[in-house]
Amino acid sequence: MGEKASRTEGCLAFSGKGAVYGYDAIGSFEPSRYNCAGTGAHLIMPVLDNQISRNNQQGEKAPLTRERIVEIVKSAVASAGERDIFTGDQAEVVMISQSGIEKTLMDLRAD
Repeated sequence: MGEKASRTEGCLAFSGKGAVYGYDAIGSFEPSRYNCAGTGAHLIMPVLDNQISRNNQQGEKAPLTRERIVEIVKSAVASAGERDIFTGDQAEVVMISQSGIEKTLMDLRAD
């Protein structure tokens, strides 16, 4: 059975703003405000699209706080960990901002 390779890269651009790029197995890349990689990505991305980008939502979209975004990401990753047996016991959550890059390891399962 073949393995699918995917990768997410983050950097600070010359402008000082964070940038995130997702790469696929053939080397195509796409800039994005957020991305995830791994076997649970197909479970996580729709949640991020709905809750962070709020795609296809009508009405006023109040700005999200950093704390709320982290809460959404951790909830989506934890949910994927419960539904995807290939998602491991930890996830790395990386936030890129003007103040730098912050990495957090998140435990997913206690079993």
